[in-house]
Amino acid sequence: MGLISYIEEKRLERERAIRNEKLISTMKILASIGAGFTLGILFAPKSGKETRKDISKATKEGLNFVSENLNNAKNYVKDKANNMKEAVAEKYDELKNETIPEKIEDFKEKVEDTADNIEEKAENVKEKIKK
Repeated sequence: MGLISYIEEKRLERERAIRNEKLISTMKILASIGAGFTLGILFAPKSGKETRKDISKATKEGLNFVSENLNNAKNYVKDKANNMKEAVAEKYDELKNETIPEKIEDFKEKVEDTADNIEEKAENVKEKIKK
């Protein structure tokens, strides 16, 4: 067990190291984007007031875009849920109306067959007793 746990421990360490490298790379990329954005704003040919208006406008448009897509996604999920609910209800009704009565009829037939067999055996026993 010691060797297996040691190997497992080393594997987990490698996975953590790989995850940390990916995280560091992602952070470097995000920092570079942030620095580029900041430098772009600082050295923009527009005045600060115009730049702030542009940023405000872009932010509002982004929020509108996100809210529209969230509403569309919400409506899509709602429609799919309603469709699934209707499909389940239809299947339930179908099984309830078709399958259960058929099973009841099959059960009745088996009970009747069993009752007939019991009557025949009872008559056979009576005949054997009479002899």
